[in-house]
Amino acid sequence: MSGLNDLPAALRQAWDSAEPLATLQQSLTLQQGYQLQRAGLAHAGVALGGWKVALSGAPAQARLGLSEPVYGWLSTDMQRAPGSRLSLAQLIAPKLEVEVAFELGRDIEPGRHDDASLLACVARMAPAFEIADCRWQGWRFDIGAFLADDAAAGLYCLGPWQAFEAQACRQISCRLAHEGALLGSAEAGDGPERNLLWLLRRLLADGQPLRAGQVILSGALLAPVDVQQGEYSVQMMGVELALRFE
Repeated sequence: MSGLNDLPAALRQAWDSAEPLATLQQSLTLQQGYQLQRAGLAHAGVALGGWKVALSGAPAQARLGLSEPVYGWLSTDMQRAPGSRLSLAQLIAPKLEVEVAFELGRDIEPGRHDDASLLACVARMAPAFEIADCRWQGWRFDIGAFLADDAAAGLYCLGPWQAFEAQACRQISCRLAHEGALLGSAEAGDGPERNLLWLLRRLLADGQPLRAGQVILSGALLAPVDVQQGEYSVQMMGVELALRFE
């Protein structure tokens, strides 16, 4: 890898081969990371499916010197169907996150928008898994390298959609199990809605397109789990969503 211009291609190759890259020796700023993230999307030549919130918790932000979350992009080919069997050999060091997914029902144009106006553009919500997978060996990175790696975006899986209602969203709870054994539970509160609003405003400020049909992942409701073999299931929003890793 001769320079930063080669980084998007190297990261894509790491994803395709499931072989991580050595930790980047050069320090990258947040701005450089987002620039490389956009270059990675262009290099990948994939259809943009939406966006993800990352580092939504204060402890994770503090470790990287941040005061707000960050974001990454989702491509349509990252999505997997509920009940899928996923091969661990095709992943590097995956971590499973329970999230709320939102779908935009209309385009959002640049400008000033109050909370109600932005939430009115959200059509549906669903339980979701994100399988985050870092292309940097050992999950070692600074903030710029993390963003260049598309905020460790890997795969995602969506449960059944239901109409978006802000009040119902604030009352979401989840229970995550592995092979039937409870791993954790949580009440979402206003976290997913707050992260959603942050992301929409940040994307608009950064000149990113917000289009009807795009999916937004809220950030983790529970601490990420290092993926092991077996079935993971989450009870959430009145349904069960499951994936199996082999």
